[in-house]
Amino acid sequence: MFGWLAARSPLLCHRVPRMPATRRIRRITPYTLISALPGLGNVLYLHATSNDAMANMPTPGLLVAQPAFAPLLHAHWLVAVSVVTDDGPREWCECIDRMGRARARWHLLPDTDYLAWDALTARCTPDSGTSSSIDAQPLRPHHACVVNFRLRTIAGMLLLEQDANTTLSDLGDRIAARIAHAESAVLQA
Repeated sequence: MFGWLAARSPLLCHRVPRMPATRRIRRITPYTLISALPGLGNVLYLHATSNDAMANMPTPGLLVAQPAFAPLLHAHWLVAVSVVTDDGPREWCECIDRMGRARARWHLLPDTDYLAWDALTARCTPDSGTSSSIDAQPLRPHHACVVNFRLRTIAGMLLLEQDANTTLSDLGDRIAARIAHAESAVLQA
């Protein structure tokens, strides 16, 4: 009985209508975002690969160690998204710049600190209604990687870098691979 149900459940699920994504758009500063990221633990990080990511440093006192983190310096809006997919529930946050371009995205994994995830969105500034008109240009990532952010102070400036300790559980590893595949991004080790 169970074998029959497992083999035919995808056929039955296609008849169920897709669940709409829940989006919460909030104002955030690059400093607030970068100071909260290390608390998350391991996340799947995807970023825009534009050439102008390092063109101007919008926030003095913030540095990034890897070029992949440069889009986080342009954060103006944070979009928290929740959706139920064929693979189960998914949650992610997108970093949107002033021009309405999605610059970076990080996905919740089973190894992520859920309380820090909620605290990140709680640290955002409430909006006066202008965020409802934001229709961000979609993020087109080429690469995805599992990241554990780390923050250090160097000469009075905050440096965001990748922590070497990014061990994932087997479940987290499988989910990261599925999300990267769904995003059409290459998962880097």
